[in-house]
Amino acid sequence: MTIKILQPGLFSTIQDKGRSGFEHVGFSGAGAMDQPSFKVAQSLIGNEGPAIEYTVIGPTIQFNTQNTIALTGGTVNATLNCESIPMYTVIFVNKGDILKIGQITEGARGYITFGNPINVPLIAGSYATHTRSGIGGYKGRTLLSNDCITINMNEHFKENIGKCINVNLLPESNIIHILKGPQIESFSEEAIKKLVNLPYTITEQSDRMGYRLEGENVAPINHADIISEPVALGSIQVPNDGQPIILLNDKQTIGGYTKIATVCKFDLGKLAQMKPKNQVQFKWLSFQEAEKKNREQMSILNDILKENLVSPVFDISKMRQTSKKLAMLVKGDF
Repeated sequence: MTIKILQPGLFSTIQDKGRSGFEHVGFSGAGAMDQPSFKVAQSLIGNEGPAIEYTVIGPTIQFNTQNTIALTGGTVNATLNCESIPMYTVIFVNKGDILKIGQITEGARGYITFGNPINVPLIAGSYATHTRSGIGGYKGRTLLSNDCITINMNEHFKENIGKCINVNLLPESNIIHILKGPQIESFSEEAIKKLVNLPYTITEQSDRMGYRLEGENVAPINHADIISEPVALGSIQVPNDGQPIILLNDKQTIGGYTKIATVCKFDLGKLAQMKPKNQVQFKWLSFQEAEKKNREQMSILNDILKENLVSPVFDISKMRQTSKKLAMLVKGDF
């Protein structure tokens, strides 16, 4: 049993929570860039299978057997057999149905999870695709037209049909909180202040490996080259041109540039929903402030996931008469 990719969208890959514990042997963490949106998608669909992550433009998928789906992440217009379907709702799909996801109108990345989950090899404890090393996901690459991806049959796949949750995880501001980096002493006080004075623009040379920024020059006092060392997710490297680079999920495991700062973990999902030409405004936090804010954000996400456990089934009775077909899709009445 498979799903067929009719159109792949833009940089669509299979992702999960990421590949942890293997960086010492050269495996990048990879994984969904917006982890909160991914976790909500998993919670809605009711299994721990991977998701398809797409960037800006979503895929078109044909289902060769019955399934259920949930869409989260960036706001998008999605249709099933040309009928609009809502996000954050578990939708039933029948054999032969075609899901089409258009362009994201708010945010940058979206997620699709499946009640009959995608079946790809588990590599180093993860299904996540890392395209640069060609591992994980579907053949270690982005999805292409005519790819047929095997699914695992799950006898409980219909149990969450109609489950929905009212939530908006998209960023409400462009503020990205940062901590002092390991080479902070390589930078002048002026550079440290300049980093947060004015916003930086995300350039077109940005991807899952990292965001290259353009703005105030914050070059180190002497030179940017250091002996290569492990780099953390969210590290902000500054090469000799003085323009920061934020290292993201597909980053290398070691790097040889000075690191002025590190993006706080709780803002990585927000960053993932920003795209080229968007601006980011950095804000310094102390370690204690960051810990407190991280606990607050984790509490909010946990509340959302708990709410999902008791969230109502989609209220079909309140739908417009013109949406009766959608009601059938949500309910699974076929």
